[in-house]
Amino acid sequence: MRTENYLIALERIDGMLLQVIGAMKAEIVKQHRNSDDQNGNQMQIEGAKLTKVDIKGISVDHKIRKDGRFQARYTLEGVQHSVYGKTPDEALRKAIDGYKGKRKTKTQTSTFAEWYNRWMTLYKIKKLRPNTLKSYNYTTNKYLNPRLGKKKLNQLDTNTLQEVLNDIKRPRQQQIAGNILVACITKAYTSGVIKTNPALGIEKTQHHYNERRALTSEEMQRLLDTIHGDKFELLIYVYLYAGLRRSEALALRWSDIDMQKQTITVRHQVNEQRELTETKSDKGNRTLPILPPLLDKLKQQEQHGDFLFTWRPSLVTHELRVLFDKLNMPDINVHCLRHTFATMLKDMGIPEDLRTKWMGHSRLEHKDRYEHIREEYEAKQTELLRHKFDTKSDT
Repeated sequence: MRTENYLIALERIDGMLLQVIGAMKAEIVKQHRNSDDQNGNQMQIEGAKLTKVDIKGISVDHKIRKDGRFQARYTLEGVQHSVYGKTPDEALRKAIDGYKGKRKTKTQTSTFAEWYNRWMTLYKIKKLRPNTLKSYNYTTNKYLNPRLGKKKLNQLDTNTLQEVLNDIKRPRQQQIAGNILVACITKAYTSGVIKTNPALGIEKTQHHYNERRALTSEEMQRLLDTIHGDKFELLIYVYLYAGLRRSEALALRWSDIDMQKQTITVRHQVNEQRELTETKSDKGNRTLPILPPLLDKLKQQEQHGDFLFTWRPSLVTHELRVLFDKLNMPDINVHCLRHTFATMLKDMGIPEDLRTKWMGHSRLEHKDRYEHIREEYEAKQTELLRHKFDTKSDT
């Protein structure tokens, strides 16, 4: 009896233990499920955060790497970049920062000074002649960069550009500055650097050259009498009877003079350092006849070295200024001698195409600036016209 009672008691204890163990197992399973649900919900929340970022070219990998990090990627200009973080969120933030940083660098607009230098390098420096390049850089550095140099191109407006131009008091510099602004900023627009072109509304001023004149026959004779035996005599004869530009004459070498054919060939001009440079235009390279007065002076000249003359352009300008003042010709300068040659050709009835060629002009219309009507020429033509009418009245 005792044994049966003992067995029954053991069975009851086993049942109770089984119930306790079952309850414990159920609680553990319940807690585990709750934990999984929480983790799943958190992942869904995080996933929702990540999927809200809808930027083309950015993605994040939710699968953890072997090194314990998460990977995100962003693509710019066809190149894929990878970043990493301890969590998907961290990796994503790095990808966004990288994407924004690269785009900011890419779309950053140049300042006017930066674009001017780039414009010169890409489009102009190989086309411009040295003197023109020097003039462009001088005008930009003196008048444009102090006001516009640090401004972004996309911040410029037409009114600002016009104000800068209007404040330039020297007409020639104002014209050059206007040409630079229109060409430089328009190229920024057409090449996609800026979306609008503020230079389109600029009103440029046209610089009117100071009217130069030709010497009268009396002035020309006084000049020739005064320079007889002077060190500048041959040079002045070259200006008067060949019409060369100041620096073209100073670049002449004896090899450019063909005494047999009686021609002069212009191939170069010189700068202030006496370096040979290209002529002002393609038409500046030319061959023209040596007129008799100049031919006589060349025959009398002794040859020393390769060059006919060794002076710098600025020295010639100064010395001839002194000479013209001495002759009471304050409105005459070295360039007026070229005008005198052009006018002399016209008076002699030389055809326009030859006058244009010998002057080294690129267009026929340039002749109007250089050719003048001298009083004696007009008087002679008037007299001939009157004589024709007198002849008709007699018949």
